[in-house]
Order: sequence, then C-alpha cells, then structure tokens
Amino acid sequence: MFKDRFKILRTTYKSTQSEIAEFMDVSVQAVYQWERGLNIPNVETIIKLAGLFDVSVDYLLSVDDKRYIHVTGL
Repeated sequence: MFKDRFKILRTTYKSTQSEIAEFMDVSVQAVYQWERGLNIPNVETIIKLAGLFDVSVDYLLSVDDKRYIHVTGL
C-alpha cells in the first residue's frame, strides 16, 4: 500500500514529515494522513514524490516491487 511504502521511503531518507510537507508544498497534516492511510496524494504529488525518492510510481503505489523501471533496449 502507498502508506507503507511512503513511510519506509521517508524514514530511509531520514526525512521528517515537516521536511516532506515543505518540499511538497502541503501541510504537515496532509503528510501525516498519507502515512496513516487516511488520505492519498493526487497524481501530480505522487509523481513528484516518486522523483524525490528516486523510485518508480508503480513502486511507490505498491503495484510492483521493482524500485526502477528499466527502459534499456526500447
């Protein structure tokens, strides 16, 4: 689930909820809600979070366990 991956990534990068909120230009409450599974960010925010954590959107949304999408040979 998004909330689980988000929390793991945030803590792995040693970022506080406040730091994420400031970077994403959202409230700390919004980040808290994402992490607790009470709400989910919009598509644009999910894309930005994937870029911040250097993972694929699929990984962030728990669609795939691969952190990156390999596009070599396309």
